[in-house]
Amino acid sequence: MHEMSVCQALVTQVTAIAAAHPGGHIRGIHLHNGPCSGVDSSLLRHAFEFFQKGTIVADATLTIEDQPLTVRCRDCAHIGAVAVNDWRCPACSSLATEVAGGDTLILARLELDIP
Repeated sequence: MHEMSVCQALVTQVTAIAAAHPGGHIRGIHLHNGPCSGVDSSLLRHAFEFFQKGTIVADATLTIEDQPLTVRCRDCAHIGAVAVNDWRCPACSSLATEVAGGDTLILARLELDIP
């Protein structure tokens, strides 16, 4: 499962951030996940439960906010949300669109208690 390696990298990343603040305690991890990121949010939650045991994130809560897929129209410049299987411009129905958002997994916020 791809989400296991993604979660392992996430735990490594937040551990490095916390290490820069000695004695810090990670309370929460907030992610933004787009439908075209290649990461399944529910599988990532399960992987996090596995990886958090015995680590600095053992008591942390994981919040994943699913983001919409958005496209930018090259014909009318409109930016709007679309269905994953229909990338037509919501304003003019053009197929000349490109991804504007919803194709990434982002560490949006880290809640860190610093003594």
